[in-house]
Amino acid sequence: MPYRNLEPISKQLTIVIGLTVVGFMTFGLALSFYRNVLFEETLQNISAQNQKLKENILQSQQDLEYYRSAQYKDKYAKENLGRITPGENVLIISQNDQSPVLATGDALSPSEQQQAAYDEILRQMPTIQHWNLYLFHRDKLEELRRGL
Repeated sequence: MPYRNLEPISKQLTIVIGLTVVGFMTFGLALSFYRNVLFEETLQNISAQNQKLKENILQSQQDLEYYRSAQYKDKYAKENLGRITPGENVLIISQNDQSPVLATGDALSPSEQQQAAYDEILRQMPTIQHWNLYLFHRDKLEELRRGL
């Protein structure tokens, strides 16, 4: 009769239950580690948000100090109320929307006037349009030069 090593059922059951418990413990450990990683990431995000809030609060405090200062009050009075302190001079700078006037008369010959007008048109033209004319439409560029 061949030798058979039959373990009792209770030993087999104990081993299966033990391995199951170890498996659940390993799963719990992995889950706990994952939750800790997520918690650390959340803490870092909250820390970054706190830093941004601190910077915003500091900037707001500096703005508030500036708005309460005499320098801002003086600037506001000058810009919005038209007040000036004694001894100050007011200089108003306005935009001149007129196009530059080309010199006409005896100083330039007609060909020079034509060239100056052509150069002025090219100067006022956007660069991309100028290159487009130069590279792809040279005939229009020459027509523009002759037309002036």
